[in-house]
Amino acid sequence: MIWKILIKAFALFFSASAGIAVIVIIVSPFIWYMNVTANDGPIFPPPLVALGFFGLPYAFLLFPIQLIVALYEFLSRKSLGFLLLVIATVDGLLAGLLWSLVMKSSKTDTVFVLSLVGVALIQSFIVYSSYWLWDRFEPRLLKTVQKIIQPRKTVSSRL
Repeated sequence: MIWKILIKAFALFFSASAGIAVIVIIVSPFIWYMNVTANDGPIFPPPLVALGFFGLPYAFLLFPIQLIVALYEFLSRKSLGFLLLVIATVDGLLAGLLWSLVMKSSKTDTVFVLSLVGVALIQSFIVYSSYWLWDRFEPRLLKTVQKIIQPRKTVSSRL
């Protein structure tokens, strides 16, 4: 029982980390371009800006629904399968719209909101697809870990 809880918790951590890493890789070139074309202010490291303004906030906004899905799957002992794509879409839209309200400036246009929602959808699909992949390989992984951890029985040799 404790192994299944640990495996589920690691699946949550793994999928959130995968989403953060992919979003930082995708968003960093755009931030670098904005730094190059800007003619005022300091230049911040693009990966750090991508992590602080996109990766971590979206991870925190996506996590509650991801935790509810994991708890439902754990308690019902059923996998949601392809329903995770629908959940990822809804969760990504909600996270993107909420973050666009947080980032709202005096001049918010449609392209800005759509780009924030698009980045949230990408991270949401990465998070839920990596969670689904982890859930698929979890039984095999659990058996392998249990075999490694169990004490080995040795046959004593007779002399």
